[in-house]
Amino acid sequence: MAKSIRTARPLGLILHRGTSPFDGKPYVVIMPLGKSSNAKTGGMLQTHIIRSHVHPVVAVRNGGDSSICGNCLLRGVFAKRKRPGKGKRRRKCYVQVGQGPGSVYRAFRRGRYVDYDPLLHAKYIKGRMVRFGSYGEPVLIPLWLMYHLADLSGGKWTGYTHQWADPRFAEYKRFLMASVHGVRGPESAEHAHHLGWRTFRTDNGSLQPGEILCPASAEAGKRLTCFECGVCRGIGIDGHALHQVSVFIKPHGGKAVMTATKSLPAA
Repeated sequence: MAKSIRTARPLGLILHRGTSPFDGKPYVVIMPLGKSSNAKTGGMLQTHIIRSHVHPVVAVRNGGDSSICGNCLLRGVFAKRKRPGKGKRRRKCYVQVGQGPGSVYRAFRRGRYVDYDPLLHAKYIKGRMVRFGSYGEPVLIPLWLMYHLADLSGGKWTGYTHQWADPRFAEYKRFLMASVHGVRGPESAEHAHHLGWRTFRTDNGSLQPGEILCPASAEAGKRLTCFECGVCRGIGIDGHALHQVSVFIKPHGGKAVMTATKSLPAA
């Protein structure tokens, strides 16, 4: 009788190495296996999509984050710059890139993570809820890998994308919510719904028909974590969730982010 393979639990997994469809630069998809300290998301496995040879803070400063964030409306320079410069906008993204993504990058560069082998490592993912794209665009996770991770999770995952209007990524609507801003217009919920996506709307407007207030938000009293809620999972692999509610949340983050998000549309 063959013995099962026993290995020490790694610090994290390198799920994928690829080149960005946005600019051809190399990136990696990494899943740390430790406990998350994110109180909003709760006990989920997080995935980070980062440049493989550029620190996340440096990438934001020089615009290199476009490799892993595409044309996301929340990109921009750090707000501490009083004058961002001609044609540059202040960063609206709530992710503190020097913390989680920066820590993951440093560990990756030190060789602390191992390349994913399903035979050895699937057991660390099986039955656990997965967050696609804690930082970076989850459409950079190959579809075959999305299906694989979703299956391992037992159907428990969340994820969001700003690339929903790009036809190259249409199938990702099965797994991801369309991150939208405003009710009508090119970045809007109305447009995304027309393309068959469920939406996660962030702006300074108000709740609309067919939406719920994010249960993890301050406005909803933080009554559930993302781990406990699980609503933000696209239309589902079989498409049955297409007509489920979409989600609305007010802009959130630190003081600098909240100041920058005042320019987001209102419903």
